[in-house]
Amino acid sequence: MAEIKTKSVEISDTNRELQKVLKSGKVLIGTNETLKALRGKEKEVKVVIYASNCPEKIKEGFKEVTKQKKGNVPFYEYPVNSLELGLACGKPYSIASLCILDTGKSDILRHIEKEKKR
Repeated sequence: MAEIKTKSVEISDTNRELQKVLKSGKVLIGTNETLKALRGKEKEVKVVIYASNCPEKIKEGFKEVTKQKKGNVPFYEYPVNSLELGLACGKPYSIASLCILDTGKSDILRHIEKEKKR
């Protein structure tokens, strides 16, 4: 029971930080937009976030582009499906992935690092 509560707190904390980024930062939503950013302005990409049900082919594509550019972009698997990620972003459709170019007033990078260590 405690594990379920902890996971729901993690998701709500991540949602809160994601909302801050959407309001005060710069986010590109969608697989194609994320790939374009990684290919072109990869140095500007702070983090790539993808849904838990994001197809493996897409995740591998992100990592391959990053490796080709010899980049060091962090990847974060959001612990919700693409429909829930879309809702977290305030969109009425599913979102498999997004990338953050500017974190704005949020601490999402620190929050993601903390989540990865768990």
